[in-house]
Amino acid sequence: MRLSNQNKGLLVKNQTSSSKAGLVLKILIPILAIILLLSDMLSSGSLSASAMHIMEGYLPVEWCIPWGLLCIPFLVAGAISLKKKIAYNGRVKLLIALCAAFVFIISSLKIPSVTGSCSHPTGTGLGAILFGPSIMSILGVIVLIFQAILLAHGGLTTLGANTFSMAIFGPFVAYGIFKLMKKCKAPNALAVFLAATVGDMATYVLTSVQLAAAYPGDSFWTSFGKFIAVFAPTQVPIAIAEGILTVIVYGVIQKNCAKELRELSGITVANPNRGKLWARNLLLTVGVVLLVTIPLALLGNTEFGGTDNAGSGVIEEIDEGYTPWFNSIWEPPSGEIESLLFCVQAAIGAGICGFVLGRISRKPKVENDDGEAVVTKSGD
Repeated sequence: MRLSNQNKGLLVKNQTSSSKAGLVLKILIPILAIILLLSDMLSSGSLSASAMHIMEGYLPVEWCIPWGLLCIPFLVAGAISLKKKIAYNGRVKLLIALCAAFVFIISSLKIPSVTGSCSHPTGTGLGAILFGPSIMSILGVIVLIFQAILLAHGGLTTLGANTFSMAIFGPFVAYGIFKLMKKCKAPNALAVFLAATVGDMATYVLTSVQLAAAYPGDSFWTSFGKFIAVFAPTQVPIAIAEGILTVIVYGVIQKNCAKELRELSGITVANPNRGKLWARNLLLTVGVVLLVTIPLALLGNTEFGGTDNAGSGVIEEIDEGYTPWFNSIWEPPSGEIESLLFCVQAAIGAGICGFVLGRISRKPKVENDDGEAVVTKSGD
């Protein structure tokens, strides 16, 4: 495509603006990740990370096996969905990598809450909104296996239960909320925020159900109340932070990948916001940082423990004398090495997120009458 010289100035200006936007995104995501990681380290006091899934050996065998079997059809459907999505042209592969990296970084962060405990977001809402919930079962189980083997985070025996709550149930809830909100003509940002936030909370509601079913004590509902009392107060502000982060990332995707969104799913509105996103994203980023750092300021030198560690305490309260029937095959030799491995996981995710967001923000190049490469406005 050849362009007249009279449009050259405008297109070069667009090119400069696009380059700046890509640079800002490449810088913003790693900086935000570093801030969250520092909060992660400070919240533990000793630079150690506590488990925040159902821990290894804390789910009886008679429950581990059914949850694992229940995951199989969803994993098969997820593999089929992933194969179909990879076959798409354009930037779809980049978006899949972005969703995987988003889960990788988000689920590695132990974020302090005002309750004096820590938990982590799931990061699965973004992928469920873009690609449907099935594909997240594959992306989620990869992260859970990585954490179970290298970080003693969660466990191999509890992999089925953790996969179903985080990588299957949560994404399906997020998908349903987003679809419902769009049918109700809700603004896109609100639909994305509620989908990611409620999907995050749904994961921990189901985890409470799983634990209460395995350890009913006097009654299932009494046990459920004890577990949800551990998870819910801690998770609410963290789920809100995940919702805000998801809105930031989705806004960039919506602005720069309208064609791909039209092809991927009917639930995604392909009307990208062509206004400048940097001011809104900066404001939302400040909100996330405040949600993370305020508990540290309010609670001072408190050592924030993991909510699932607290959950294991409830198990031992219900079933006195309970001891895990299986231990992790490998555990980091020290808290410092454990935090380092979590930081490596988060750094990998942040690097991929920054690269993909910067890449999709670049506008397609064409040539003007002089044969010089310039950048068109999105949608030209």
